[in-house]
Amino acid sequence: MLIKVQHILKYLEQANLKFKYQGDCQLEIQGFSPISQIKSKTITWIKKIEDIEGYDFTKVEGILVVCNEFDCQKYKDVSFIFCEDPKELFFSILKEFFKQKEYKDYISPKSVVETKHIGKGVYIGHNSFVGEDVTIGDNVVIKNNVTIEGKVTIGKNTIIHSGVVIGTDGYGYFQDSEGKNQKVPHYGGVVIGEDVEIGANTCIDRGTLGDTLIGNNVKIDNLCHIAHNVVIKENCSVIAMSVIAGSVVLEKNAYIAPGVIVKNQLTVGENSLVGLGAVVLKDVEKNKVMAGVPAKVIKEL
Repeated sequence: MLIKVQHILKYLEQANLKFKYQGDCQLEIQGFSPISQIKSKTITWIKKIEDIEGYDFTKVEGILVVCNEFDCQKYKDVSFIFCEDPKELFFSILKEFFKQKEYKDYISPKSVVETKHIGKGVYIGHNSFVGEDVTIGDNVVIKNNVTIEGKVTIGKNTIIHSGVVIGTDGYGYFQDSEGKNQKVPHYGGVVIGEDVEIGANTCIDRGTLGDTLIGNNVKIDNLCHIAHNVVIKENCSVIAMSVIAGSVVLEKNAYIAPGVIVKNQLTVGENSLVGLGAVVLKDVEKNKVMAGVPAKVIKEL
């Protein structure tokens, strides 16, 4: 499939995305490639324009590069789309012209779906279990080998990747008068907002008395653990291998980097960032960057 650059530029204009074009107005591309493995007749992007010197364009032809604006006179055989946010613009183009498989209106006969509360356009893959107390909004995608049990509500346009477990009991015990561990029963559920994405093999526990809450547009990576009673407010990101312990609150726009552990009953403030592998033992104030073991403030945002 050949795509004319004029069609791409027309799409960007209609989408009100700011850009400048410099290059061959008759250019046609047939795919995309990463800048580190660039191929002829493809579109690619550069995160840091100062890195462009490290890439060889002499062995390829018909290249379209999305990047920040710079003096490109020496790259006469390369076409450029200049913009302020190359990542956003590049992947907007890919979503428009190289559409991925649509998951919609399908429930695998290999899955057990007990609930009757299912919205329109829902996809449920193979070998999944969805309990009778689950409510699923419109256009939700639940992939393969997913388990959802208990009182769980899932907002529209949410994507749940393979291997996810939602609604199981959290880790809650106390010692009785004889010193034996006794389980704390979990009566709560999980409420997941709209446009949430939950990565493969992540586990989200239900609440003990109230609900575990996941806000709108939250993105949770693969292999994360979200414990009981956690509140993750809108637009947060939790990246791979992170553990958010019980009753933690992540305020709006908080970013949790890979491998982070947040101690129970803490608050991570709005617009804050917790760095790679940090162990958080005290509250994180808003607009702060914390890193290290134990985590300490290293920067203000």
